[in-house]
This record gives sequence, structure tokens and C-alpha cells, in this order.
Amino acid sequence: MIQIAPFRALRYDPDRVPSLSRVVAPPFDVIDGKLAAELRQRDPHNVIRLTLGKAGAEGRSEGEYRRAGETLAAWRREGILSMEEDPAVYVCEQAFHVNGVHYVRRGLVCAMLLRDFASGDVLPHEHTVAGPKVDRLRLMKACRATASLVFGVFSDPDGRIDALLATMQDGEPLYAFRSEPGTACRIHRTTQPEVVRELAALLRRERLFIADGHHRYETALRYHDEVRDPARPPGTAPEDFMAIFCVSVNNPGLLALPCHRLVRANGQFAPDAFAAALRQHFDVQELPAGGPDSLLALVRSWQNTEDAIGCLLRGPRLLVLRPRQGSGIEALLPSDSTALRHLPVTKLHYAVIGPHFGMPPEAGRAPEGLTYSPDPEQVFLGVTDGKFDAGFLLPPIRPAVVEKVARARHTMPSKSTFFYPKIDSGLLFYAVDAHAPAPQLPSA
Repeated sequence: MIQIAPFRALRYDPDRVPSLSRVVAPPFDVIDGKLAAELRQRDPHNVIRLTLGKAGAEGRSEGEYRRAGETLAAWRREGILSMEEDPAVYVCEQAFHVNGVHYVRRGLVCAMLLRDFASGDVLPHEHTVAGPKVDRLRLMKACRATASLVFGVFSDPDGRIDALLATMQDGEPLYAFRSEPGTACRIHRTTQPEVVRELAALLRRERLFIADGHHRYETALRYHDEVRDPARPPGTAPEDFMAIFCVSVNNPGLLALPCHRLVRANGQFAPDAFAAALRQHFDVQELPAGGPDSLLALVRSWQNTEDAIGCLLRGPRLLVLRPRQGSGIEALLPSDSTALRHLPVTKLHYAVIGPHFGMPPEAGRAPEGLTYSPDPEQVFLGVTDGKFDAGFLLPPIRPAVVEKVARARHTMPSKSTFFYPKIDSGLLFYAVDAHAPAPQLPSA
């Protein structure tokens, strides 16, 4: 059961910040140092000053967190950010193109009562690692607010929630802007109690799987456990909730792209010996590797039922791996989930990256020498420039399959999916400071 509520969002004042496209930013975990610098240059009030981007291997100084908290407080005093007078829920619509196809994704933004994973009401689908959760917790304690929405997916088998959201888009939007890369975004708001009650009633029958924002959700749970006053009744403190963006799994605009891998060996790497060793469990086909376009063409040719893995080695050499029945690969895979065992990303981590590069898929921390990118061109450049020894390309996974794995209470390797486009940070903020109003759950 998901329990949602309207909330009084902190948001950019349009009189002070007329162009939202200048101040929003992607989620922290896809912002490297170069992009962070670009965002800071774009506008003095860009949300990167509050979300900070991805932390380096050495971590951050306490001063960075303190400055983020001081910046947020200053923006509130100066009226850059102001709090809504009335609790509301929002519809966020994103229109975008992928491979020449036009998509529209529509979702609900609201406050949701936090539930731990043991409840079965909120479900993860990927492993998390410790570093980002420590970073986000320190930032949340400094800011006493969050600038990013956790992205969740619900089932909506009869389509009633999606249909109701469509009716909430009448009139002028609260915001209409373009975010990168070329995504048109519109946000509508409603404070109507009867609409909120109907949404809440429909979502009470649902469970939510997290599409994006696992680390942020677990951080909110940790923050709640550490700072909440146990004397207050449940559901009466702002830290009992968090702001989410949630979408029906059947929404035609819900798109999960693959997230590819780049791997650097710890020590000497012999590509010919590695390619030969792969033949123990895979049928291996070698294709021409002329340039980045060949990798992009390969990925685009794969459907979301494809059981194949692309492997790029220096040279460059492009191999296509297909698991061979009777090869013994099944013994390497997790035994507790049929849906999970069938996924190429599972076979990649348990049968290739784990045994050949010494990087266990469930290590609980980000292995050194392993990085991720949804862009095949970055995979090509990473290998051919000599920064990595191998690149691995994966087919997409249907959102319904991700939901099936989550409902079975299993988790995929980290960064198994790339739900596209990301939900920008800075659209709406959720405050958890001592003076923040707690959302009120609608009556059943």
C-alpha cells in the first residue's frame, strides 16, 4: 500500500528565476566535474550548488556540505526559492525523441509516506553502494531539504491513474521549459481535495518499485531514523515523507535504456586470452569495429528480448557474446530468481566481470575500475583511448521485466537500467527542517 499526500513544495519563484531551464540539473549521480562546472557557469542559482554532483573517490570536505546548506538558506531569505501557500500535487509531462521516435511520459509528483523495503510496499530493483548514501545523508543534514525527486513506478493495471493524471493538465502549466537533452517539460498543479483523495485511494492498492533514486530513497530512510522525534505520532513529521515522481508501468512514454560498462583490470590484461576464455560459456561472434557508429548500430538492432552482450576490446575488436546452453553458465548465476537469471546484465556480472575481473556484483561498494555509461560512443572512446581494457554493451530491459524482478524481491546489479529521460533536480524541493509543514494524508 502506497500512502501519498499533497505537500507545500519549495520552488523557484518565476519572478526571480524566469527560465527554469537555466537552473535545473540532472540527478547528482550523472554529473561529473566537467558538467558541474558548466552548470555553475550557466546561472548563479543553478541547483548544482545544492546537489553538488557526483563525489570524487576522495569524497568531499565538510565545507562543501555546509556551503550548500548556507546557499539554500540564503535563497529562501532572498526569495529565490519560496514555499507554496497550499499543499498540492503535480503532473509532470516530458516529451522527447529516441532514435527518431516521439515519446510522452506523464507522472505524478507528490509526497509519499516512507516505507522500508521489508514492508514490501516500496521495492528496489538494483543493488546500492555505500559511498553515495553517506554523501547524500551528509548533504541532507546540511540542507534540511531535498532538491531531487525519487522516480518510482506503479502497476495501474486498469489505467485509471494515468487517465486521471491526463485530466489534471487543463489550463496553463505552472512551468513549461526545455531541459537537456531536448526534453520539453510541462508541470501542472492541483490543490483540489477530491482529485487528491481519488489519487490517494487508487495508489493505496499499489506497490511502488524504484526506477531511479535508490540511494536517495535509502538516504531518506536513514535520515528519518536518525533525526525523527519518536514522541511524535507516525505520519506527522516532514521526515516521515519524501517527494516522489511516479509513473504507470504501462505508460507508453516509460522507457528504460541500457546502461553499458567500462572495465579496467587490476593488473595486466591479456585481451586474446580473455576472448578465448569467454568461449567456455558463450558463443562468440566477431564483427567489424569501425568506430562508435558500429556500436550504436549494434545496440539499436537489439530488442528488449535480446539475449546478447557486446564486448569491445582494444584494437578495436567487437565481439558479440551469446550464452551457450549446456556450458555450465547456469551454475554461475544467482539461483533464486528465474527472471533475474535470464537477464544479459546478470550474465555479464556473474559470468564475466565477476570471475574475470574480480569484481563481485554484490560487493556493497563501487568496484575500482568499473564505470557506467548509457552512451556507446563513450564506451568506444574509453577503450580505444586506453583508459579501460574492455567495454560491454547491453540490450534494453522492458519496464515490466524490471517490475517483475522487484516484485519477486530480487535486485539486479547496480546501474542495470537507465530510465530515460532523467527527472531534473530543482523542479520542486521538499523541506524537512524544524519549521517545515508535514504533509497530511487524505482521509480514506
